[in-house]
Amino acid sequence: MIVKGLFRGRAQVGNDSPFAPVFPSSDLTVPQRKFDIAQAKKLLSDAGVGNGFDITLTTEKYMEIPDLAVVVQNAAKAIGIRIQLKIESQDLYYGSGVFGKSDWLDSPLGITDYGHRGVPNVFLNAPLTSGGTWNAAHFKNPHDKLVADFVAALDAASQKKLSGEIPKLLLDETPVVIPYFYDQLIVTRATVSSVRSNAMSQMWFDRAQATGA
Repeated sequence: MIVKGLFRGRAQVGNDSPFAPVFPSSDLTVPQRKFDIAQAKKLLSDAGVGNGFDITLTTEKYMEIPDLAVVVQNAAKAIGIRIQLKIESQDLYYGSGVFGKSDWLDSPLGITDYGHRGVPNVFLNAPLTSGGTWNAAHFKNPHDKLVADFVAALDAASQKKLSGEIPKLLLDETPVVIPYFYDQLIVTRATVSSVRSNAMSQMWFDRAQATGA
């Protein structure tokens, strides 16, 4: 729904995992999480909030993020969670970028955009390790060693094995929700072909060819 509604299909469905499909190290065999209202209600009941609760979702005025906040707000109504939106300028949202001085890191519920990186290491260390500088969820789990092992792995097969274990743990614990990875669109002239690019907007012209006027 989000991929079709916000991006007209120009995105990949996320699975609450930092391993985007574009990374060669990503294990794409991890089963996709299913939309299950009954199970969500059961988990709320088990947690002692069967009638739902009120909470503020704090986020930033940036690209599609305010629209995503409304999607989350509306979806949460199905299980009785009543979300009030607080949408700020990026300056206010990020603040000083450290705990205690940042709505990004201090709010109980937020939406943050992450820019692409060449490897997933920063998405593992910063928001998901116990001492991570972006760990807004205050997530602490023995999985820290899995991250260290992934970063230290020297071959693709070892990385892919770990990139299967880490998402399974995150699907169980769910410190973060990652709904999608949007496509990076790069524009070139109609008369040029074979220009390569990545999601950081880096471009390679070594194979570029002129195709005529």
